[in-house]
Amino acid sequence: MIAGMSSDTGGYRVTLALVFFAGFCVFVTLFTSVTYLPLYVRELGGGPALAGLQNTVFFFSGVLLRFYLGPLADRHGRRTPLLIGTAVSATAPLAFAAAGSIPMLLLARVYHAIALGAFLSAASSLVADCAPTAKRGVYIGAYRFIVTSTILVGPPIAEYSIGAIGFRGWFFASSAVHALAIPGIALMRVPRLEKLLQSDIRGGFMRVLRTPAVTGVLSGIALLTLVYSAILTYLPLSAESVGRTAGPYFVVFGSVGLVANLVAGGLSDRLGRRQVAWPAVLALPAAMLLLAIDGHPLPVFFASAALGGIGFSAGLAVAVAWLVDLVSDQLKATTLALQESTIDTFMAVGALVFGALVEQLGMANSFLYFGAAAAAVTLVLAHRTARVEDRLQPSDSRVGSS
Repeated sequence: MIAGMSSDTGGYRVTLALVFFAGFCVFVTLFTSVTYLPLYVRELGGGPALAGLQNTVFFFSGVLLRFYLGPLADRHGRRTPLLIGTAVSATAPLAFAAAGSIPMLLLARVYHAIALGAFLSAASSLVADCAPTAKRGVYIGAYRFIVTSTILVGPPIAEYSIGAIGFRGWFFASSAVHALAIPGIALMRVPRLEKLLQSDIRGGFMRVLRTPAVTGVLSGIALLTLVYSAILTYLPLSAESVGRTAGPYFVVFGSVGLVANLVAGGLSDRLGRRQVAWPAVLALPAAMLLLAIDGHPLPVFFASAALGGIGFSAGLAVAVAWLVDLVSDQLKATTLALQESTIDTFMAVGALVFGALVEQLGMANSFLYFGAAAAAVTLVLAHRTARVEDRLQPSDSRVGSS
């Protein structure tokens, strides 16, 4: 039948270091583009609507491109999409610098979305390939630690650089640093994978989605992303309305998230994925409920930030490890492509849904009702995935393994 991956996972420390460095570069470019390209749009003569449009184009292009680029890592190995993603992410800032108009910038964002579609799921898959099975959660948690660190490091560096050398100076500098990751990805040693006997894209996605436990975990990721998107978008406005700034909130959110990535991964290796995942996910709606308290008292404000960092970072790290556990080696990248597309889609949807709620109910009530609904759905999903996993026999728990 289909051969599996090479079982040699002990000699890939250099590979992991190279992927972690490339991942750091890719996510710095991703987060800084989402944060600062709206200001660049203004410099090009665009207004707020166009500033938001270029991010929407980026995320939805990434979702569409991932339907091809995600399974590519299962059919042709991890190196190909990782190299494509790293090279595109390194050259995308040059495309931003060359864009002299809004339409050209939108085309540059579509080009940048190739990296979103190619790199993210392939990188998570390769980390899982290189990890000893018993420590998969720790390894994926370490990778998510790198990803989370870019939220803290990238925007301040970009802000300083843009102030010192302008947008185009920042684009050229980030491209030059990012290019250092390309040779390592091109030459790194990777575990050998056999190709899928049935390598059609739609068939791979359907084989993954037919597993009820997978759909339950993906639903949890969708829920996490909805709440995270709402907080990320509307917390600054809510904080400003009571005389606070959002900066300290996100510093606590990111700092706690860094630690939560590592701790949750190790705990889930020892205690089980669902025993750690769902309590972590529940922390994010709890963070939103705290934001419903009038005036955002400082202890409540920072408690919300800490719970949010635990919920999003730990919940996502364990969910990724859980998805990898549920599928065969030949469907890892396809599964994680679905996971990344879920995140991108619900990042876009979450802000829109919450914004509509704010229009009807006001900010505090929206945090209250949205958070309560998310907490209730979390409990339902936890119950359903527990029932599904309890019914599964060990031989049934990984799809595509025949």
